[in-house]
Amino acid sequence: MNGVIVLFLLLFGALFSGVGLSVKQQMADAAIWQQEGVMLFPQALPIGEFKFLTQHGDTITHNELRDRWKLIFFGYTFCPDICPTTLADLSRSWKRLPPEVQEKLQVILVSVDPARDTPESMKPYMEYFNPAFLAFTGNEASLKAITPQLHAFYAKVERENGMAYLMDHTANIALVSPDWQYRGYIAPPHGAKRMVPLLESLVKR
Repeated sequence: MNGVIVLFLLLFGALFSGVGLSVKQQMADAAIWQQEGVMLFPQALPIGEFKFLTQHGDTITHNELRDRWKLIFFGYTFCPDICPTTLADLSRSWKRLPPEVQEKLQVILVSVDPARDTPESMKPYMEYFNPAFLAFTGNEASLKAITPQLHAFYAKVERENGMAYLMDHTANIALVSPDWQYRGYIAPPHGAKRMVPLLESLVKR
């Protein structure tokens, strides 16, 4: 009889310990998403149809990449600062993620400068940072449609003395679910120390 009681207490203790760990894990996970500049919306926002070209020259639409969370940011290859910094940060974060997490994520650069960002010019640019990342370009209408849906903006900035124009644009990374719903965003900075825990948590949702 005493043996049965001891066994029951051991099992109860193990169960209670497991519940305690689960609660702590949930609290830690929730704290990750309460950082300044990080937002998960209480309700997903739909993203409409689109069609782009990737840096490989392939046509891609909203019907694809439905097995992954998308990390979408807006930029262009002539960008002097925020774009290369963001791509470098994301590549460093990517390399620290286990393969099973990488398989559930897709980093996407949407070009705000399709006039200069052709698939041919974007391919070596993306490969320099990370061959696993995708670039979308080649469709001004889709760019104009998807930008406000992801609470983003872009604008052409002309310069004097014959200097090439620049593009002003959003620096946030939009979080888009596998079924193409806008779920939230991560504002800069996008260093690996901050991003890796967020991305590991994101793929569990």
